[in-house]
Amino acid sequence: MMQSMTSHSRAQHARRILPALAALVLATACVDDPAPVAPITETGRVAGILFFDRDNNDVFTPTAGDSAMGGVTVRLLARGTNSELATATTAADGRYSIDVPVGTHDLDVVRSSDIIASQFVWCGARPSVYSNEETFVPTPLKFGCVIRINVAKNNPLATTVTIAGVVTAQPGRFRNDNMYVQDPSGGIQVFGVSFGLGLLEGDTVEVTGELGAFNDQLQIVSPRIASNVKRGGTPATPIDISTAQAAAATTPLSGNVGRLVRVRAVTVGSFASGNAPINDGSGAAQVRLDGNANGNIGTATFQAGTCYNITGILGFFRGATQLQPRSSQDVTEVSCS
Repeated sequence: MMQSMTSHSRAQHARRILPALAALVLATACVDDPAPVAPITETGRVAGILFFDRDNNDVFTPTAGDSAMGGVTVRLLARGTNSELATATTAADGRYSIDVPVGTHDLDVVRSSDIIASQFVWCGARPSVYSNEETFVPTPLKFGCVIRINVAKNNPLATTVTIAGVVTAQPGRFRNDNMYVQDPSGGIQVFGVSFGLGLLEGDTVEVTGELGAFNDQLQIVSPRIASNVKRGGTPATPIDISTAQAAAATTPLSGNVGRLVRVRAVTVGSFASGNAPINDGSGAAQVRLDGNANGNIGTATFQAGTCYNITGILGFFRGATQLQPRSSQDVTEVSCS
């Protein structure tokens, strides 16, 4: 029977193996590091048309009033930097082409005196360039770059902002020249809208104007409604809140101010100057029949001892919220239990 290896034989075995292992380690350590990856030398091309996008659809459509912008410098920058890779000047028809290394870069438009005078802005693009290929980039100039409504409302007053969203209270609901618009981040009043535009609840609009305030409520004034209105959309669904939550919005920047909301099974107190207290048992808030809504709904709609579901815009007036139903369809009698 084979015997176990003795301590002496194990030592002899180790003396034979260790030198070989050491030689292997040294040989491995002497292998040169791999050569660095060769820098990219291939190039591709970015081409496009610089134009004022009157109909705001990101496509050059002269029949819709779009106009090409010639004599403007267009440049490509290393992504996320101001390091210039190459430039070109647009031809009279707005066209340009630039050869640059492959990769993804930032496209920039240098603001000419004409662009500044017209108050056009470039909202940016980040084209990817491939070896020996041309990437076409529509390059529309606009009156403003869309930002979320909650971001717009946090700007200083008199700042020009551009927002996009769905109409929640069309012109004529309260006054013929105002409406409310909301996006996923919030809602805001737009004041100075032409009733002749025929905007309806559910339409999607893009609005550029100045951020203003009237009796503490933020609004967009001197609005320019882009012509890319998407009509016939599904009206917004109101957010269910309690009367206590409505009353808890104590600043014009509170999240639900300007939104379409709904309170359920509320009692309505006596009206004075178009306002009345409402309560669903969680705490008192205020409802207001504002402007045209006063004639459409009427204070006689609300009876003592009766409960109602009320949908409306959560407005803000002199430090307090006001639920503003838009029409009689926003008020439904329900059981109080």
